[in-house]
Amino acid sequence: MMTAEEVRAFALSLPEAQEQEHWGKPSFRVGKKIFAVIQEDGLTLTVKTTAEDRMAYTTMDPLTFSIPASFSNLNYMVVQMNRIDPNELRDLLMLGWRLVAPKRLVKLMS
Repeated sequence: MMTAEEVRAFALSLPEAQEQEHWGKPSFRVGKKIFAVIQEDGLTLTVKTTAEDRMAYTTMDPLTFSIPASFSNLNYMVVQMNRIDPNELRDLLMLGWRLVAPKRLVKLMS
């Protein structure tokens, strides 16, 4: 399990990642593009993903991964942070970051 503070520390360690409030919640972005949002409960995280990965994760483990109705057309999913291995969550954060970061930054992390 990762805490909200551990998620924050990891997200902000990624190149050019910044924290900015989004509807009263901490979001993590590169430029204006959001790759993760810690939800108000401090136990769930909305993370950017691909349509294919979102379908796979939410199908394999719907107790850990879900798609809120308001996100049905967006490639984000909600992750229960207390139900996921920290390394897997870091991988998902990295994927989200890669999806929004400029190609020049992604190359630095390859």
